[in-house]
Amino acid sequence: MATPEGWAVLTEAYNDVEADILLAVLRSRDIPAAKREKEFMAGIRVIMGQAYGVDVLVPERLLDKAREALSQAEKEAADPGFQED
Repeated sequence: MATPEGWAVLTEAYNDVEADILLAVLRSRDIPAAKREKEFMAGIRVIMGQAYGVDVLVPERLLDKAREALSQAEKEAADPGFQED
């Protein structure tokens, strides 16, 4: 499946749950984001009720900002007292 024009794949989430968490982090930082299931995995949702291998997409122009936002969120999750100077 082709990536929509103007959008880029930021990362691949393990499943729907991880993708939804990443989308929430990005959107909380005013970065539009969407998820896209792998075509070959669509049948798995019917069988198991969950998608695996979900792409997280952001506008190409915000790709660097999105990477930094996820990096920052990861640091904050690892150390709740973390504050970047």
